[in-house]
Amino acid sequence: MPAGTSAPGCEPNSCYSPAKITINAGDTVHWMNVDSAAHTVTAGTSADVKIEVFDSSLLMADGTWSHEFNDAGIYDYFCMVHPWMIGTVTVN
Repeated sequence: MPAGTSAPGCEPNSCYSPAKITINAGDTVHWMNVDSAAHTVTAGTSADVKIEVFDSSLLMADGTWSHEFNDAGIYDYFCMVHPWMIGTVTVN
């Protein structure tokens, strides 16, 4: 999560960097919050939250979180605190 993403304007492709990533099943994605504000990495969208799929909880500044993706599919995610922050993990 780049610095400055706690204010609208980073959408649609630079709130998470990269905003879209393609990986293989079994790979792990790591997120690091380099912003001064707290953020989350939460599966789904603000209209269709899927906490049961994955959720980082609050990541404070300099916090990190990782998730292993074992099943192929397209996983949308967003920040529950700043819902304009969106990303996608595509798992082959």
